[in-house]
Amino acid sequence: MAKSLAIDSSVIVKWFKKGEPFEEEALKLRQDVLLAKVNAFTSELIGLEVCRALVKVGYSSDKIKEVYATLNEMDELGFLRSVSTAVLKNKALNLLVKLNLYVADALNLAVAIFNSSDLLTEDKHLLRSRVKEFMKKKGLNVVRLREAYH
Repeated sequence: MAKSLAIDSSVIVKWFKKGEPFEEEALKLRQDVLLAKVNAFTSELIGLEVCRALVKVGYSSDKIKEVYATLNEMDELGFLRSVSTAVLKNKALNLLVKLNLYVADALNLAVAIFNSSDLLTEDKHLLRSRVKEFMKKKGLNVVRLREAYH
């Protein structure tokens, strides 16, 4: 049976950005997603979040459009299972207030809670002890790539 994980842009960007810490682990995750060994749940905004990260480091417009198209295709084919913002927004509001999170981080955490799955992230805001403790109370974990793919 496939393992279910919520995955945020701090992990997915490593599929496209060479030389990132834990790149090898991220590429192993991508392989597992494509082989249906992992059910990967994401916010429907994941493509935009990843593209924004690539814009910040100077990737070309063509490369960014290619990445966006790839992520959309992975979603359309069912490799990535995006969750609608409309479904998540009330939970995300509660999370951003309770845990003092950015909107994107609150949405990613809401994806994990909505799907009762652990969250795989490299985002420092989501790796704070306060967030981890909150998730632990729900029986869920916030994990890093090195923990999931050691």
